[in-house]
Amino acid sequence: MLLEEIKTVLNFSAFRPDADDAGIAWAKRFEGRKSLLLNVGRNRTSWRAINKKGIMVDSGVQDGDFADIAPLRAEEWRSMTDGGWCVVSINHRFIISLESNMMRGENSAQMLRTNPRAVLGPKYDRGKRYAIHHHPETTSSMLLACEESMVKVTEDVLKTVGLRPGRVCCGLFAMMEYALSGMLVGERRTAPPAFVLIAACEGSVAALCQQDGQWRDLRCRSGLGLEAVETTLQIISPLVAKAPPGTPVFFVSDGLSGSYRAELMSHLEKVGGKDLTREDLIWDIIGTH
Repeated sequence: MLLEEIKTVLNFSAFRPDADDAGIAWAKRFEGRKSLLLNVGRNRTSWRAINKKGIMVDSGVQDGDFADIAPLRAEEWRSMTDGGWCVVSINHRFIISLESNMMRGENSAQMLRTNPRAVLGPKYDRGKRYAIHHHPETTSSMLLACEESMVKVTEDVLKTVGLRPGRVCCGLFAMMEYALSGMLVGERRTAPPAFVLIAACEGSVAALCQQDGQWRDLRCRSGLGLEAVETTLQIISPLVAKAPPGTPVFFVSDGLSGSYRAELMSHLEKVGGKDLTREDLIWDIIGTH
């Protein structure tokens, strides 16, 4: 056994998940190591660091195009990591849709990353990257389709400045998954049979309507920007209006966009909307799961 291999056993690093293993939660992959979380919007990028103890520390935000921001912040960002590893949440040039009778199974998530055509069949588009979240009791699924070119450009920018993207995700989709998995919706950690769930992340928005235990409708727009409250209302209002009186309306946002969240909630409160947002929620989601 080589000396370096002996050292990895003695300090237990040999038993840690590999940094490239996307099947393991980020907090487990980088336990005892520093890493960086990036949230990339259409015209703004925010970031947060995780220290060796797994605690969220330094944060920042800068307006502009990501390709211009990254070189300026590269040294600072690298210093926040061990080995340059980071999570990237992309929040524009994607769509979330409702689909039915999609392939399910223990290996379907891995197949969606490596061979999406086998999972999606005729719905597959070679110019997209995908993620999927299934309704636990029906045949409905939420399908994320993100522009492949957007992902590649972001990854290339990071690699150019010495950062290594260990995970690329969609913050809005991750927040929808988190809420629908029962961590936010309902006191018993389960979703009620009827609700309207509205999620917003870095200027992108999605609204999902459930009735009689089934997902009925979903609206999504990406890259609107944090100033587009009126446009957001035009997207979500039809779903809220069609819902039967008394249907719970839940709102969850990234926990970063204070004025956008406050203005949107001022309208949602008129229909009994409940704000489920916690401060820095996006960091908790992408930095833990």
